[in-house]
Amino acid sequence: MTIRAGFIGLGNIGAPMAERVARRGLPLVVWNRSAEKLAPLVALGAAVASSPADVAARCDVVCLCVDSAAAVEAIILGPGGVTEAAMRPRLIVDHSTIHPQKTRDLAALVKDKSGIAWLDAPVSGGPVGALAGTLAVMAGGNPADLDLARPILECFADRVTLMGPVGAGQATKACNQIINFGTIASIAEALAFGQRFGLDIASLPRALSGGFADSNMLREYGRASEAGENDNITLLINGLVDLFGGRVDSAMAGRLDILMKDLAIITDVARQSGSPAMVTSLVDSLFRLIQFQTKETGNP
Repeated sequence: MTIRAGFIGLGNIGAPMAERVARRGLPLVVWNRSAEKLAPLVALGAAVASSPADVAARCDVVCLCVDSAAAVEAIILGPGGVTEAAMRPRLIVDHSTIHPQKTRDLAALVKDKSGIAWLDAPVSGGPVGALAGTLAVMAGGNPADLDLARPILECFADRVTLMGPVGAGQATKACNQIINFGTIASIAEALAFGQRFGLDIASLPRALSGGFADSNMLREYGRASEAGENDNITLLINGLVDLFGGRVDSAMAGRLDILMKDLAIITDVARQSGSPAMVTSLVDSLFRLIQFQTKETGNP
């Protein structure tokens, strides 16, 4: 049986994920708050729904990729939401990054209200990985539900791992972000150190390539820097390099909300579980300082 897929949330990661589903030839129904992002998917054969409930009524599996727990809750449980569909899907797959306990709470509410199963399946690899179809999916839920969703997930991921029951995918994504944020801070510190010594720091990623200090993060920073890009990972690393040099880049203003949300998830789960999070707490403080200073200097 061919799985009918729905996709809600067409941001810089959600859009290429949905495009890869469409290009794979799976029946696809899409919805997004801003309609202009729908056109590329319509050109690939996707149908456009009038609401999240309309997506749900026409699909077996509804995937969503949005920026906050509040957005997830509104799409699923709000007016015109997935649980109000006349014909309900079998499964919700949430690719958003939210708190593990919030995931468990939402999954239980949805199951009680509608009988729809839940799979939390946050991703790692960024927009580049989404475009290339090389994302890593870390899932939490029932093995049978993962099997149902797998034909969709494999359109944009080359690694799909079930980490445990509902909430385990989000906890794994928090582990992923702990490593990511620590790596970002370490790369920035190395660049600032090299800059003070007078090194050609543009050559540093290439000089370290293949050694133990090499990483996907460092390679992506090197690639993006050479291409003149200053967003995503590059923006964060350069922002810290500037901070370590006593400067604050105005480009950072208003662009740290998702990063700070992820840091807050990690520190809260660590506090609740009694797990030390010393490195993450330091990174959190560094980016809070950037936030504060961009506001203090009058940047928007």
